[in-house]
Amino acid sequence: MIFDLHNDFPTALPSYEFARYIERAAATVTAAIWTSELSDPRGFIETIMPTLENSGMPIALEDIGFLCGSDIEEFDFSRFLYCSLTWNNKNGFAGGASDNGSLTEEGKNVIERMNGVCAVDLAHIGKSAFYAVLDAAQRPICSHTGFADSGNPRCLDDSQISALVARHAPIGLCAVRRFTGADTAVEFAKVIDSFAERYGVDCLCLGTDFCGSDDLPPDLSKYSHFSAVSAELSRLGYGESDIDKIFYSNAKRFYEEIHNERHL
Repeated sequence: MIFDLHNDFPTALPSYEFARYIERAAATVTAAIWTSELSDPRGFIETIMPTLENSGMPIALEDIGFLCGSDIEEFDFSRFLYCSLTWNNKNGFAGGASDNGSLTEEGKNVIERMNGVCAVDLAHIGKSAFYAVLDAAQRPICSHTGFADSGNPRCLDDSQISALVARHAPIGLCAVRRFTGADTAVEFAKVIDSFAERYGVDCLCLGTDFCGSDDLPPDLSKYSHFSAVSAELSRLGYGESDIDKIFYSNAKRFYEEIHNERHL
């Protein structure tokens, strides 16, 4: 079984294809709505949300930078599993991975609105804002990232990973090659192995970034391809329980915890 923490299909596919895509995926897929290049993010969200909500799948919001003023107070964050303050660029809430600005007072306020109803995603937060966001967030997550020592600003370094693991925050490994350095499914399994050796498997998840990037290994571009990753992990000595944690159970547990907290 697979629980994907981040898939951009809502902004990559027409809405009439959503149900068919999910059926073919044969996975629990977090529908990530990427707003950064939408001309009318609010209108787009309200148009597709009924379809997504009726499916019962987890929904996430990538880049809430379109919100301002009274919009923040009125916005229903409880409809989402997690939201990110920004994408790669600085906005009124925080700096992104490309410009490395700080967390703003408005950013702190919006995190307060999110706390208790949805998680705060650090996937695109710049390093200067990262720890401030982590401290302010009741439920942090890094939905889709790499951990390679590639120097890519979208990748987490050792101190960031250690800080997230200390908070028991899910970290979703994406399949994007420039973030992981993995050109094949087998190499992707070895990236997982490298992470697990240093940090364990209790926070590691999948956050594929499917439909959000073309820079994927040819043999790791759909969910059925993860059978090859699983087989390689088995060859490396991982048991079914640990593979299940990485592929499914860690993300599922996080999803259930967020859901339960909303109803306390």
